[in-house]
Amino acid sequence: MNWNNEKSIGLTKFFIILFAAVYILVLVFCPRMTREFVDHSFSARGKDFNLFMVTIYSSAVPLGIILWNLYRMIGRIGEEQIFSDENVSCLRLISWMCFAVAVICLISTAYYVFFLIIAACAAFMGLLIRVIKNVFVRAGEIKEENDYTI
Repeated sequence: MNWNNEKSIGLTKFFIILFAAVYILVLVFCPRMTREFVDHSFSARGKDFNLFMVTIYSSAVPLGIILWNLYRMIGRIGEEQIFSDENVSCLRLISWMCFAVAVICLISTAYYVFFLIIAACAAFMGLLIRVIKNVFVRAGEIKEENDYTI
């Protein structure tokens, strides 16, 4: 099988769509899954079910925004628009959404300490995306300089 950039972008789109489908399923079945978790988990037993629901659904908004922007970005990358201002804007928004999830989870550690792990991971991802965004900005500037040089 001959692997190329077009197939890689197609595979990435497939996984974004798959993740979005799982995301929607989790949102639909979240109350039942959360109830099971609170009822049967040693660490969550006795905690308020509604607090978990608030954390999960408030984190779902930034996650949906992240998925949408990832899909938009990979589409533009497939069209050879890699270092575009639109992709930089998407990366900036994705990083802020990661930080938003980190804040939501950090606040949620007030009732469930293990949300600290998710908060740390989300903050780290936000930082990584921020660095990648800065690379895209600089690469776009270099590309623009090269375009004007010729």
